[in-house]
Amino acid sequence: MQNKWHEHSVGNIVVNFPLSSAIFRAAGIDYCCGGGRLLGEVIKEQRLVDSNIYKALDELAARTEKPAEPFSEMSAERLVEFILTKHHSYLWGVLPEAHELIVNVLKAHGRRHPELYDVYKLFGQLSHEMEPHLIREETELFPAIANSEAKEHCQALVHILEEEHEAAGTLLKKLRHATNDYSVPCDGCDTFRELYKKLTEIEEDTLQHYHLENNILFKKILA
Repeated sequence: MQNKWHEHSVGNIVVNFPLSSAIFRAAGIDYCCGGGRLLGEVIKEQRLVDSNIYKALDELAARTEKPAEPFSEMSAERLVEFILTKHHSYLWGVLPEAHELIVNVLKAHGRRHPELYDVYKLFGQLSHEMEPHLIREETELFPAIANSEAKEHCQALVHILEEEHEAAGTLLKKLRHATNDYSVPCDGCDTFRELYKKLTEIEEDTLQHYHLENNILFKKILA
């Protein structure tokens, strides 16, 4: 894969080198819902400096040790267990926490920073999108994966869930734009900083979560 990064899809690179997600995030490359695209095409389209990205990937690959159990080698059932424990439980806890923070920051800083009203609305839309999505996975897709006779139902659900991932990804991009890449203003208080830190963490966790599903779990289901 090394020296031929441009020939591989963004999602496949992250599958093999999970820490490359940080490189792609920094460059503004979508490795989640856009993970099926070739890296070379994405770099050309977004007019990025390819040598910087390839150098960072080369350095990452040189220091990367193969994990004990790569995600790509996990069974679908084992991957589901990981997603539930690592990502679903996190989101169920953090979404209401972030909402409370947004309300408090909006009350304290909304007059001077009207963009917070957009943050409030966008996060509300994101929660409205994500919560039923989590329920659909937990009550429909994940139980059906263990049932070999439910393959067609699983495949139909995957297409719905991929569309929901796309919608959530769009909202995350809008949130990042509304917050100027989560830049806390000079008059922002500690709660303001805590909010933007938490929103950044939600974005990072969600992108990794959706990457595991779009580029690994769903492909196992559709195979």
